[in-house]
Amino acid sequence: MLKQLKSITQSPTFKTLGIFAGGNMLVSVISGLGGLLQARWVSPVVFGEFRKYGILTSYLCLGLALVHDGLMRQYPYLIGKGEQEEALRVSAAAKWWYLLLSRLFSVLFVILAGYSLFREDYRATVGWGTQIAAVWVAYYGAYQMVMYRSSSNFKRLAYNNLISSTLSFVYLLFVKFFGYWGLAIRFILTNIQGVLINQRYLPVKIKAVFDYRRLCGLAKISLPLAVPGYIRTSFLGATLSGVILKYCGAEGLGLYGIALTFQGFALIFTTSLNQIFTVKLTSKFGETENVFSCFRYAKIPTLLSVLSATGVAGAFCVIIGPFIQFLLPRYVDSIPLIQILSIHLPLVAMGLPFMAIRAALWYKTLVFMALFQCLACLLMVFILKKTLIHITACMILAEAFTLLAGYLIVGYQYKVERMRSSK
Repeated sequence: MLKQLKSITQSPTFKTLGIFAGGNMLVSVISGLGGLLQARWVSPVVFGEFRKYGILTSYLCLGLALVHDGLMRQYPYLIGKGEQEEALRVSAAAKWWYLLLSRLFSVLFVILAGYSLFREDYRATVGWGTQIAAVWVAYYGAYQMVMYRSSSNFKRLAYNNLISSTLSFVYLLFVKFFGYWGLAIRFILTNIQGVLINQRYLPVKIKAVFDYRRLCGLAKISLPLAVPGYIRTSFLGATLSGVILKYCGAEGLGLYGIALTFQGFALIFTTSLNQIFTVKLTSKFGETENVFSCFRYAKIPTLLSVLSATGVAGAFCVIIGPFIQFLLPRYVDSIPLIQILSIHLPLVAMGLPFMAIRAALWYKTLVFMALFQCLACLLMVFILKKTLIHITACMILAEAFTLLAGYLIVGYQYKVERMRSSK
């Protein structure tokens, strides 16, 4: 194992991870400082009011189900098999779908904003208007992330994120002087510039082409993959936000939102590792067509990720209390939420090998894990008290139970495979 660990730490992938994660850590510091300033200038009630308009956008992410997960699997998979021309044709068809949905949902939010303007509800007008930028990040921005796949691409992406976060920090001036309206201005500028910068340095620029056959091919792969992912992320997240808004009000949603923001800062290294190794594992499966060899390949990276994530989570739990009490006293009620959400860090790290299941198209396993997590979480929320702490704890517990179930399923499949091969 030591020999394998040494080879990994000296590999180009590890160096790329260092640059990518290091760049993202710097981005996290800048974003963290920006988040602190924003939280000092905006109350939980105002922050929650602004966030509520994003609940509908989260539900609309279902539109990604037709192609996104299929493209994430097929693009590196086809390249791993040496079929680069087909990979580009599939990407062109997918791009057409991303652009179509970005435009359609932009029209939807223009209508909602126009209706609010007709009713002279100017805060709602601006709130719905900001979701136009969110839609372009959610859809076309998702396409851009798939196109950044090689080591040099990840380095470029780190630079892009650094540029975008620096400009976003400057936009805090709008929040300082205009409050809620400044939040909207900063949100729009930050999201649109991110899409434009990533487009400027997009590694592969191809023309969007309507290709019914390839879209159907992507849909056959994507829908069984995407629906479980949608259930576990967008649907569950939006539903929990709706529950919090109903039972805890806009202030509760604001406290929950700041807790998620701090969690995102702490997740930088783990998500950077997962982003790189998702591509690596999918390409590895394209080469070997063997799930269990991919699990063995991911063993050391997963161990390193879990250890580092556990260390970060522990340190985070210790320092976050005094930190918020001193700098953000209005958000002191978010401290226990952040400490609970810190458990998410090692859980995300433990989920790295399951990218191989997605590459292998183990649909039944993915659907089971998604439904298990969603139902377990919502059932616990229904049974327990509707407080912020209880709702947050339910989310983490459901994720932990789902990971355990996933590893048990993989272990059983591995045992069955060995018994078959021994006969």
